[in-house]
Amino acid sequence: MNAKKGNTKLVLLTVAILVLGSVFWVYASFSLLGPKDLGVEYTHEDYVNALEKTGIQIEYEGMTGEELEEYKLNAEKKSIHDYNFEFSDYEQKQFTLTAAESTALLNEIAPGFWWFDDLQVKVLPDGTMEGSSTADIKRLKEDLYSDVADDVPLPLPDSLNIYSKGRVSVVNNQLSGDPENFYLGAVQLPDKYLEEESVNTMEDYFPRIYTVVPGLEITSLTSNSNGEFVFDGVIPQKVSVTKK
Repeated sequence: MNAKKGNTKLVLLTVAILVLGSVFWVYASFSLLGPKDLGVEYTHEDYVNALEKTGIQIEYEGMTGEELEEYKLNAEKKSIHDYNFEFSDYEQKQFTLTAAESTALLNEIAPGFWWFDDLQVKVLPDGTMEGSSTADIKRLKEDLYSDVADDVPLPLPDSLNIYSKGRVSVVNNQLSGDPENFYLGAVQLPDKYLEEESVNTMEDYFPRIYTVVPGLEITSLTSNSNGEFVFDGVIPQKVSVTKK
């Protein structure tokens, strides 16, 4: 009898540990465990190549070049509303970026203001694009989506790992997407949120992330058979950032 009670307690304890472990894993996957690794690694050379192709030169509080790169190593997150951004010398540009160069540019060009950490992007052989990052939901709501933040039907943590896969393109600054998968942490977004109405809503609001740059004109952003991102549009060649 005592042996049976002991076995029952052991089984219940094991089940409880498994349940708690599963709950922790799901919760931790939202931000603590890091985003999905797409296998895209980049070097400083990839970032330099990306800057050369785009032609962008950045000055932050008087810092440029190596001085700015050194400062960025420990840069704190800042609100775009606390700074003045001056964009100038706009030029028409056509270029291609590899997955490593694109990932380097997105992570390194403005880490103090960018809303996504540990971001990776890549193009699969069939032209499908993948993206993975940790999104700073709190700052996104404050900087870009304060007008609709209260309309989100689900409570979201301040930081959230996201992963997406599908066909994506931008034509004349308008995003078009055909998502196959979208994950929030380890939880896949239900299919009803990937249907046309929901996708159209995402296409309406996502461009705020890149049209925050005044005068930016993305004539087209697609991919090619070499797994590269292909850009055609008008972008500023000089960016100056100063505190208000």
